[in-house]
Amino acid sequence: MALLANLASCSSTEPEPEFLGAKRITVAMHNDLPGISYSLNYDRSGLDFLLLQNVQGELDVAFSDPVDVSSGDRVTQLLERKADMTIASFSITAERMDLIDFVGPYLKTRQGFLVGPAGADVQELEDLSGTRICTWQGTTSQEALDGIRDTSGAEPVILTDASDCIEQLLTGQVMAVSTDQAILYGFARHYEKEGLRVVPDVTIGAPQYYGIGLPKGHPADCRKLEAWLKKHVGTSTWIRDVETSLPALTEENRAWISSHKPKPEEIEARSCRDSISP
Repeated sequence: MALLANLASCSSTEPEPEFLGAKRITVAMHNDLPGISYSLNYDRSGLDFLLLQNVQGELDVAFSDPVDVSSGDRVTQLLERKADMTIASFSITAERMDLIDFVGPYLKTRQGFLVGPAGADVQELEDLSGTRICTWQGTTSQEALDGIRDTSGAEPVILTDASDCIEQLLTGQVMAVSTDQAILYGFARHYEKEGLRVVPDVTIGAPQYYGIGLPKGHPADCRKLEAWLKKHVGTSTWIRDVETSLPALTEENRAWISSHKPKPEEIEARSCRDSISP
């Protein structure tokens, strides 16, 4: 009896698994990006949500229900530890790497343009000259839009979030919405009946690399997630998840894997670092 009591005592004091210094991980996600990270009646879907499910299957740690985050609050929520991890179409940039760690990219994309029925004739960037083009706060898209203002005469419209821009596009208050093509293809499929479409082969700005955001100070856990991600993007699961989440993207561009799949060296150059490795 004494032996059994001792065994019970030992088993009850075994430490719970931790990751990033937490026994239960809270993940911040968007809730308004169809195909990427979307929530309807508390039912989440999209590529980022499928990535979260794959991460949950890899890590031996408990997860809380995801919490919502806006584009502008992604860094802040990690710094204030309101979230332990952020999976939210989070572009890896040098400025953000100063403040937080990334594991990624898990997807590459370029900034493009989404138009409605009024933009049926838009085929080239010049066709948007002098028009109003919408993007939202907290993204990397505004800088690229500002860069074409002088050359095209386009007027950037900066709103609070994605849904505001889509509403203005549907009501004809702007001619186009501009952000990452991966996001735009999700909207194009979601609003297919309304006639929204991505302008093919028209991009601006630098490539965007989506990463998983983490607080700094956990190098071993960061490297563990990096090693897993490098394997994951080479699997059929990664391909299936993109095809399932963003069918408009994969159907329009049959060579999408070569342009959107990260290479191992691209992941190594941007993961768990204070700056992007040459």
